[in-house]
Amino acid sequence: MRKIFTLLFALAALVTANAKVVKITLADNTTKVFTTSQLSSIDFKDDGTLTVTAYNGEVMEALGAEFDNLTIDEEATVYEMRNDTLHFSADLDGIPLDLHQDRPMKKINYVYPSTDPFGQPITMSGSILIPENIWEGEAASEGIILYNHYTIFNRIEAPTYGFATLEHMILANPLNPNYIVVESDFYGFGVTERFPQAFVQGTHNARASLDALLAARDLLTDMGVDYGPLTFNIGYSSGGFDALSTQKLRDMEYSDRISFDKTFAGGSPSDLKECYRQYVTIDSTAYNAVPLLLMVSTKETQNLDVDYESVFQPYVASRVDRLVISKNYSSWPVCDSIGREKKIHEILSEKYCDLNSEESMFIQDLFQKMSITTDWRPDPSQRMYIFHSRDDDYVPVQSARPVIGFLKDNGFKPSIIPGATNLQTNFVVKKMGHLTATLIYLIQTVAALKAWPMMYTDGQLNPAYQNIVQCSPVEMMRYLDSMGFDCRSVINAVMQKLSEQSGEMPEINFDPTVIQATLVQVLGSMGITMEELAEMKADSGVDLVTVFMEIMQYMNEVPAEPDGEAAQRAMYVEPQTPVVQYEQQLKQWLKMD
Repeated sequence: MRKIFTLLFALAALVTANAKVVKITLADNTTKVFTTSQLSSIDFKDDGTLTVTAYNGEVMEALGAEFDNLTIDEEATVYEMRNDTLHFSADLDGIPLDLHQDRPMKKINYVYPSTDPFGQPITMSGSILIPENIWEGEAASEGIILYNHYTIFNRIEAPTYGFATLEHMILANPLNPNYIVVESDFYGFGVTERFPQAFVQGTHNARASLDALLAARDLLTDMGVDYGPLTFNIGYSSGGFDALSTQKLRDMEYSDRISFDKTFAGGSPSDLKECYRQYVTIDSTAYNAVPLLLMVSTKETQNLDVDYESVFQPYVASRVDRLVISKNYSSWPVCDSIGREKKIHEILSEKYCDLNSEESMFIQDLFQKMSITTDWRPDPSQRMYIFHSRDDDYVPVQSARPVIGFLKDNGFKPSIIPGATNLQTNFVVKKMGHLTATLIYLIQTVAALKAWPMMYTDGQLNPAYQNIVQCSPVEMMRYLDSMGFDCRSVINAVMQKLSEQSGEMPEINFDPTVIQATLVQVLGSMGITMEELAEMKADSGVDLVTVFMEIMQYMNEVPAEPDGEAAQRAMYVEPQTPVVQYEQQLKQWLKMD
């Protein structure tokens, strides 16, 4: 009887205190963490046990109940642990991927103290994924990946529910990177799912992410898990926006406690004002649930005194509670409900589609304040990788580009070459939609995570790799020539092959007077204009004109006599022990002798 009264008292405390947590001991002696937003019912049995039913329909038998009406500072110690398996599979823009790659995990769901969008203390929830080989001590963790999940609508898509939000494509990748993943549910999901979500509310999600990292470090330390020396900050799409926001808030408020080895942000709507203007101007997006979610989330988390009937067309306004606030549907059913073919002017009201109206000007000013670059003082000691497809059909590239210009104005120099500067960018990818381009982003990110310990020692580029990235393509060809490799023959063979395949291609000629005309024609056949070349140079430091001119000069040079030993001496640097170890691993992965 006492347990029953304790249970009722604890549930009453939960209803009144909002942010409290129930930790229930189940019949198999495991524990599970709930809040009132997740519990549907608790039924008492004559034998003193309980039947617990969650809102997702899961029914669990409990031996008894242990309740923690905890203070905000104590709640970081409350967690549940379970076994999980990540499987590498996806369907991106109709491209199925299934590498039949499984990786067992130890998953920890935990709660931690943070701040809500209104500046008040609140309990948030997050998840920690530890590969089994690290958990069992068979491999050392290289570090922590702070992962910012992409756009979700349904409550069951939150990380603590077990939904894979690209972490399966990172940890279950064939390269098997040995990292621990930490991710927040973000405000509006997990233990805070009773509230509207904070979609692209950068500062709020950034704080949730950084606080999740700090709490996870403490929890892992208490459990005796060595999480490793490296820390990476990762996210794609709205997660890319949140990753950049996390880097920004880290620079401004958390620099004494957190340092990222690198931030990897892809597909981000970094300039929300420009994103909104592009949606309205183009009058379309392939993912029209996002403008709906953007306006709803901004109204709810910014406490805007507007009603949905004034923001949306009537048939959309009438669906907001059911499609978005309820969190009962995933994004594509939301798109289907409002109509995937619908234009922006058929979703937003007329006044919000008029970029010069009072209502539109107000929301544009608000989006400008919410954009990544506003009030950011970037720390040049941090490294970043920013990726965006030029043909992104969800997030206009125009809304992602301003962050590059901003960082350039603050001393960052973009380069597409990893490690060449503190700002690696790739705005070169063409003819790929938002989803398909995810693959390019993930391939480059996972490769960097795996190669990092080989490329860097104590945060500094290894000299051998530094010599390589500082070489221009022509300098590298000269190195190869000096070792007896005839690069000119290879270039001639490639150009000859291209000439044979395209009747439109002019005769091969390395004369300076025709090289630029040749370049224009070759790139034109690839759908690249000279204007785009200039944009690529500004965005990613890729100056193809200069590269072509240098190659032309190289092709007209008299070849130098090979001196292999001299070239090897010039390029050789005594490797440090960690580099040797990773070279051996790399050979094993590539099945090389």
